[in-house]
Amino acid sequence: MAVFYLLNKLISSILGKNKKISLKQKTIINFALKIVTVLVIVFFVIEGFPLISQNGLNPYTAVLTGAISTAIAFASSGVFANFISGIVLMLIRPFEVEDLVKIEGDKGIVREINLTKLKLETFDNIIIEKSNSQVLSSKIVNYTIKLGKRKSFEEFKNKILAPQDIGFKDIYENALDSKIEFENNLKKAFESFSTKYYPKLYNYTFRMAFPYKSFRVMMNKVAEICDLYNQKNIFRIKPQFDVVDFNISIIVKFRLLTFSPQKIFDFQPKFAKDVYNIIYKYKDM
Repeated sequence: MAVFYLLNKLISSILGKNKKISLKQKTIINFALKIVTVLVIVFFVIEGFPLISQNGLNPYTAVLTGAISTAIAFASSGVFANFISGIVLMLIRPFEVEDLVKIEGDKGIVREINLTKLKLETFDNIIIEKSNSQVLSSKIVNYTIKLGKRKSFEEFKNKILAPQDIGFKDIYENALDSKIEFENNLKKAFESFSTKYYPKLYNYTFRMAFPYKSFRVMMNKVAEICDLYNQKNIFRIKPQFDVVDFNISIIVKFRLLTFSPQKIFDFQPKFAKDVYNIIYKYKDM
């Protein structure tokens, strides 16, 4: 166990210093090495440690290994469940390290995935650890889009937009202009980026409730905020918004498109606060 522990540490250290290997490949190698380590140790526990047999302690081998096996079974039932869940997560791969995700209502960037748990850094710069079994049974929303090789603009756009993203844009007058502008912004992004340097696009969405009173005035002010962020080139593409639901209030969904998850971390809270200030200012007018 000591040898395998040191071996894991050594290989992890070598991989960490190697810049030619991608983060995704490093995660897979580390994960595979840990699986092999666990399987070998479990084999020794079940079959009997060779050192014990060689020293002529065969009568006690079955009792000792049986006791160890029972102890491990009781002590690591949860660990084993997380271990199996970790293997399933690696096979289905709903997300990777550095992906922007939402798991059980916690939004953030996946910083680490290991044999039994993952680490998620939230927008409040808090590191949350979630067990693999907990993650596997949770609803996962991945805001990360793997772009792959560029083929056509339509394929690129279909990766970003889903059928439910159509919304009800015709509620305000400049809906057509807004739609055309969004198409143009997507074309600029499609033509300007290289998948070699930008293999992923982060398509982050969030919703805010608006009162019916002074709604058009608020939308005009929100459009000005989006223009301001676009002029400063804070995100790669101008922030977009759509009306998606009507109830006791009007629900507006905002979309932030960028090639860096850190941009979402740094500027989404400020953008949401700017929008909230507009709601608070004009709600009683």
